[in-house]
Amino acid sequence: MKFFLGYVRTLKNYLRTPKGHHDIKDFARAGAVILFTSLIIYLLVRRAT
Repeated sequence: MKFFLGYVRTLKNYLRTPKGHHDIKDFARAGAVILFTSLIIYLLVRRAT
């Protein structure tokens, strides 16, 4: 359990840095694009059948 908590602490410290803050915004934006694209494809496939 300590091993896992060490990773969580390191990740929290990284996200407090300017680079970490920028990276989390990029990851969130990429996730939103993937989700939106998947939704559009799902709706197009569902409409075609």
